[in-house]
Amino acid sequence: MTSDKVSIRWKLCTYFIGFAVSMLIILWLMQTVLLDSIYALYTKETMKEHSKTISENIDNPELDSLLISISQENEISIYILSENGMIKSATERSTSVRFNKASKGILEYWNLASKNGGTYITEVESTGVFTDSGVFLEYDPTHFVGNVPEQNDFSSMIMATEVKSPSGEKSLLVILSRMEPIASMGEVLMIILSVASVFAFGAGIIFAFIASKGLSSPISSLSDSAKQLATGDYEVVFEGGGCSELTQLSETLNNTTQKLRKTDKLRKELLANVSHDLRTPLTMIGGYGEMMRDIPGENNSENIQIIIDETKRLTKLVNDALDLSKLQSGNFNFHPVVFCITDEASDIVTQFEKLSAGKTDISFENDGDVYVNADEVLVSEAIYNLVNNAVIHGGEDVSIVVRQKTENGKVKISVIDNGRGIPPEMLDGIWERYQKGMGGGAGLGLAIVNTGIKMCGGTCGVQSELGKGTEFWIELPIFKD
Repeated sequence: MTSDKVSIRWKLCTYFIGFAVSMLIILWLMQTVLLDSIYALYTKETMKEHSKTISENIDNPELDSLLISISQENEISIYILSENGMIKSATERSTSVRFNKASKGILEYWNLASKNGGTYITEVESTGVFTDSGVFLEYDPTHFVGNVPEQNDFSSMIMATEVKSPSGEKSLLVILSRMEPIASMGEVLMIILSVASVFAFGAGIIFAFIASKGLSSPISSLSDSAKQLATGDYEVVFEGGGCSELTQLSETLNNTTQKLRKTDKLRKELLANVSHDLRTPLTMIGGYGEMMRDIPGENNSENIQIIIDETKRLTKLVNDALDLSKLQSGNFNFHPVVFCITDEASDIVTQFEKLSAGKTDISFENDGDVYVNADEVLVSEAIYNLVNNAVIHGGEDVSIVVRQKTENGKVKISVIDNGRGIPPEMLDGIWERYQKGMGGGAGLGLAIVNTGIKMCGGTCGVQSELGKGTEFWIELPIFKD
């Protein structure tokens, strides 16, 4: 079975069990392989500390009490020898100190210490003992009768240090520590470790199952919800937990689901709006074309003009869709230039005055020429669309005011009408793509305005009240030399 077909729960469980086994292996290696080395290293460092303490108190009249205290507390033997080979002080454990059989006496360690910078430390194996006077005695249990100890190899750590008192007298400090108790202690540790390993492995497996379930359940839940979302169910709710990352992921997915739900709703509205907007002009073009073909006398300029007007409606719808797609996809060639937005707005108002032939009351108010650094085509199209919407959707006898106002380093172009107004529920999302307005249509104009002005670094807004009118505006930073 490949790894991509294994559930995350079993993967996590395997990782936890592997971690537990790794820890147990490390503990066993520490016990079976490194324990002796660690114990020897610890013994060396301890002997060095004791050697330093004793050296600092070598002339103290109560030195013997210090030696006995150190010896008893640490179960070590301590010798202090004079230059003539006499033992000045000695402490002996209840069991005899054991030296290497090849040793010729304690004084031999003085030479070794001198050759090694004043301190010599080593670990030796022995089957005999040294007396307080340094005489080596071979121990052979076959030479005795009765219940006598067996002959074993004993390990000892020996440290010899040259010591010089403040008066200039030289001495040799020898510290001996038996290492053989590590064997019995190791057996006890092995038993304890064996029992602990069994319980630890069992507890590790139980913990692995519990932890893997706790971590994998939210992920599995998110995966199931994602599969449900993939089927087109945008009402699904993602529930994550267990850690902050999963909670953030679930919140992100829920936000994405809401946007997909909204997009799907807009898509359905688009199909309805576009199908209606396309069907009407296409039906009229087809109907008038057939009438002009089949009915004598209908091939006149009036019918041709109707076909031309409907063709223009289709062209505008297609062009708006293409323009919005370019803006939102980033394929629009954005060319910011410095231009007078006051002149631009004035020209658009003049254009609509001519088109309306006095049927629509439209005026322009401004507080002087203002320059902006933006894409002139996008700004011009935005103002044109806002004025055009006011003319189309304002109703009969509508009065329109295009007002320019500067404040706080920004210029605001407002298109204000006293028409029918927009219901509050329609204001939410009015700048969105395919948001159908009161007058019908595919709802691309305001989306183009919003996207284009944002690309120019500006903002858009709207205020409306039913029966009193509507105000749309765009706001851009003023260009300063």
